[in-house]
Amino acid sequence: MLTCVCGVVQTKALMDKLQKTVSSEGRFKNLRETLKNCNPPCVPYLGMYLTDLAFIEEGTPNFTEEGLVNFSKMRMISHIIREIRQFQQTPYRIEHQPKVTQYLMDKTLTMDEDMLYDLSLKIEPRLPA
Repeated sequence: MLTCVCGVVQTKALMDKLQKTVSSEGRFKNLRETLKNCNPPCVPYLGMYLTDLAFIEEGTPNFTEEGLVNFSKMRMISHIIREIRQFQQTPYRIEHQPKVTQYLMDKTLTMDEDMLYDLSLKIEPRLPA
């Protein structure tokens, strides 16, 4: 029984650590630090970068007061895109699993839109209007 309790405590501690890592607090400060110290390949949380891009777009004008292109804004956008691309440059070392490929390519498991819609209604029926 003690082993079970220890496992639960360890799982809770891990979940707390992960939640702290991905928290949006401080503009995703913990996640940025984790990403900075990781070795790609890695799949970063794109919501963080989309938030950054939205802030730049909303808060920074495209043109300066003199009517010139705001290259400072373009550099900020470029920096974010470069950071995302950095994670895309390193290939993943994934072993080919023929059983997985066979399962994914099996046409008998494919459902058409009508079947998917019917299943959707069974799982989550429409609410009466």
